[in-house]
Amino acid sequence: MQESGLSRRSLLTFLASVPLWVALPGGRLLAATLRVRQLRHWSAPDHTRVVLDLDAEAHFDTRLLHEPERLLVEIRGGEIARPQRIPVQDGLVRTLSIEPSPGGVLVQVVLEREAGYAAFPLPPNAGSRSHRIVLDVLKRLTETEKRAQEREVEQVRQSGDVVIAVDAGHGGNDPGCVGRDLVEKEVALDVARRLAAILDSHPGRRSVLTRGRDYFVPLAQRPQFARRFGAQVFVSIHANSAASSSARGSEVYFLSLQAAADKAARDLVDRENAADLVGGVPPERIQEPLVEILMNLKQNDTIRRSERLGELVLRRLEQVPGGESRGLKQGPLAVLKSFASPSVLVELGFVTNARDARLMRSPAALQRYAAQLAVGIEDYLAEAR
Repeated sequence: MQESGLSRRSLLTFLASVPLWVALPGGRLLAATLRVRQLRHWSAPDHTRVVLDLDAEAHFDTRLLHEPERLLVEIRGGEIARPQRIPVQDGLVRTLSIEPSPGGVLVQVVLEREAGYAAFPLPPNAGSRSHRIVLDVLKRLTETEKRAQEREVEQVRQSGDVVIAVDAGHGGNDPGCVGRDLVEKEVALDVARRLAAILDSHPGRRSVLTRGRDYFVPLAQRPQFARRFGAQVFVSIHANSAASSSARGSEVYFLSLQAAADKAARDLVDRENAADLVGGVPPERIQEPLVEILMNLKQNDTIRRSERLGELVLRRLEQVPGGESRGLKQGPLAVLKSFASPSVLVELGFVTNARDARLMRSPAALQRYAAQLAVGIEDYLAEAR
């Protein structure tokens, strides 16, 4: 007689393929096996960021060991598809490795020098659907390195040149807006580098890049960096996105202490101001703009001068062939709030629009964007003399 339904073997096979779930207080469910999906890293001048992508919230322990210098992260109850060893060799981290351990998964960061670190979890957000563990390996500068940095800053400040801070938005594990084969952080960095090169070719001009490679910089550190070098102008470069693929064109923002006027502008402000949470700054470490800087902004003409800079930059961007202008706008953008010199945020176009995306994929068009931004900055500096 033939058995009806599943045989015992089929039933066991089926049950083995179903994850084991454990009930938590409050009715939440947690997979008994935690999977580490990916290990990524980015190298910045003062730190190396390591990010572990997970399929659920994790408990982990960290230890800093010496002789040799290394940092261990053990993820309790985790598993991986296969062990990995990744060479980094950026002057701070020599290698990364991930392998099974008796307690779960062990991540080992082998260091090339003494370092500090910060480690914290990140829940899924606009930048990633995964739970993550973020590990920042922090460079400890020697006295010689500190003096070299100070000399570099003084050389720029005492050069007599007009210093322009060029800020490439987002970076590292914060991609910004993402379209088809187009990522905001990459477009922003490409145009920022081109703009800096053009400005440096002009006599009496000196550019400083808030980031020169693909790594994350918290919002508060960007104007701090510009102030450190004595920048007289700050230009932050971005690309936009929208739910509708018909939205397109360049727009330039300057600071407002009030909310943005329309929904599209408010959405952009909210997205740009959330960069710290997306990129990985714990809420307790997010720095608010300096109150005394905001008071100065109310008392002097910085906002008026930023508006004029924005007008002149947008006028030049309108001359990029194939481009379109969405106008000059205001918003309470965090990256502009604590810089007491003329500052603007430039949205080159929409990664979600076919025509804008075609421009931002073209090296020739990106060079034209940079060239027109440079002319707009020069127009402002000539008028401000």
